[in-house]
Amino acid sequence: MSAPAARYAAIDVGSNTIHLLVADLRPGWLPEPRLRERAFVQLGEDVARTGMVGAERLELAARTLSQQVAAARRAGVRSIAIGATEALRAASNGPQVAERLAAAAGEPVRILAPLEEAAFAFAGATAKAPRGRPTLLVDIGGASTQLAVGQVGRPLEHVDSLRVGSGMVAQLAGADPPTAVEWQAMEHWVEGRIPELRPVTGAVRALGTGGTITNLPRLEGPPVRTTLAAETVERILERMRREPLAQLRARSGVDLERIRLCVGGIVILAQLMDLLHLTALQLSERGIRDGMVTALARNGADWWRDPATAAIVGAGTG
Repeated sequence: MSAPAARYAAIDVGSNTIHLLVADLRPGWLPEPRLRERAFVQLGEDVARTGMVGAERLELAARTLSQQVAAARRAGVRSIAIGATEALRAASNGPQVAERLAAAAGEPVRILAPLEEAAFAFAGATAKAPRGRPTLLVDIGGASTQLAVGQVGRPLEHVDSLRVGSGMVAQLAGADPPTAVEWQAMEHWVEGRIPELRPVTGAVRALGTGGTITNLPRLEGPPVRTTLAAETVERILERMRREPLAQLRARSGVDLERIRLCVGGIVILAQLMDLLHLTALQLSERGIRDGMVTALARNGADWWRDPATAAIVGAGTG
């Protein structure tokens, strides 16, 4: 008879969203999701515009986080891990924002370093993958993109943390659909912020996670693919050039704010796939929050000190 499951929660305070995962865990099993909640708070918009999180946006984030913690408690969680990513890393008042959010949540809020963010995303996204297989993970967030390389079940070998994200790029487009000039501006902006990257060899499996990547196939309508080929990305990009958001929503069922972010994210993804010589990405619905709840179950309050984040051979920043 297997051990009973314990219930944990992870909250990812991202640049676009604040996202809750409640999951059951038992030894040797993958996290079993029980509750997901997401709110578009867009802390990254303030940071991109002013370099800090403004008072109004901070109070919205504090209310949202408090509500998600309450939902997790009602669901019977044992403990909660809360991690913040690029918006708070980049904000001049990031530590103060984390303190305010922690007070609202009644739980510590950890600002994750890029290496920690990448490692938790890698651990979550590859949880079902064969151990020992070389893997590249692409995770496009609202204000940063993580590229993590390693073998499943082992410490990461290399991370590139690029300061370019879907929310940052989407802000360059005002029209619906974006004009040709706006598309050119987005492409030029992304090109200037992605460094020279080493192409991936055929032996490395490419895996994609995060809201932008996993929602893109839905924009073509059913059936939804679990692999995103380079030609599919180009086809969706061409559709976005001519179709307004409402039309894309009618076909896909994806909410309008997520589609707006996908407009920025697809520009990043198209350029990354070209630079890395990727013909396709396998998609994973699991990611950073799955990695966080697994580390929480393993390490308790020191979840962010998980061994998976402690021995990265090399790292770069964009």
